[in-house]
Amino acid sequence: MAIKSIKLEIPFQKILSIIDQLDPDEKLLLRKKLEKQKITTWQERFGKALQRLGKKNIRYSEKEVAEDVKKAIVEVRAGAKN
Repeated sequence: MAIKSIKLEIPFQKILSIIDQLDPDEKLLLRKKLEKQKITTWQERFGKALQRLGKKNIRYSEKEVAEDVKKAIVEVRAGAKN
């Protein structure tokens, strides 16, 4: 079977009105799909990872974490030189 591509030009307001008609579950699914496709920098991803880890690991002091981060940076940079 042959594959055909078509290009649709839909006004943005029309897309918004269609989204408004979705039920809450469909809107949630759409949001999750869009968030997966969102392009982020490595700094943003690193920041989000730190936030998640911070919530899960409240038993460690900020000083301990800072020391571990410094050690990790030294190790990564040393590995990059080799």
